[in-house]
Amino acid sequence: MKLHNTPMPVLLGLSHRLVVKKFKQLIESLDLELTFDQFMVLMPIWKQDGISQQQIVEGCGKDKTSVTRIITTLENKNYVLRIKDLNDTRLNHIYLTKFGKQTVEKVIPVMRQTRNYIKKDINENDYNIGRSVIIQLIEKLDPNNG
Repeated sequence: MKLHNTPMPVLLGLSHRLVVKKFKQLIESLDLELTFDQFMVLMPIWKQDGISQQQIVEGCGKDKTSVTRIITTLENKNYVLRIKDLNDTRLNHIYLTKFGKQTVEKVIPVMRQTRNYIKKDINENDYNIGRSVIIQLIEKLDPNNG
């Protein structure tokens, strides 16, 4: 596939799909039923157990509806617990179950392996420039960044 004349949005979409595909290949070796998006929602919870759903939205770059749906799926798979805030019942706090913690701890090395695979054979300066350009695109296009 010739990519040099491919528009940036197509390249970004293709690179995302290929990263997700690589993650899926590596996660299957752990015999887990976990999607890339589910893992992206689990990470902010793992970093701050008891985090609010709104903080998860902000931490993983997904919209509120998607996060709510993913949390419901994770809850059904026994990865997380959703607990209403005692002072404001409109708020939910999300906690990892023991199984959820064990799962994240199994997956983190897979994510590192995926990241190392992506960076392999790419000059570090080029990698950092590409990352910087993508960050600039996100900042320019993100309606919440104004």
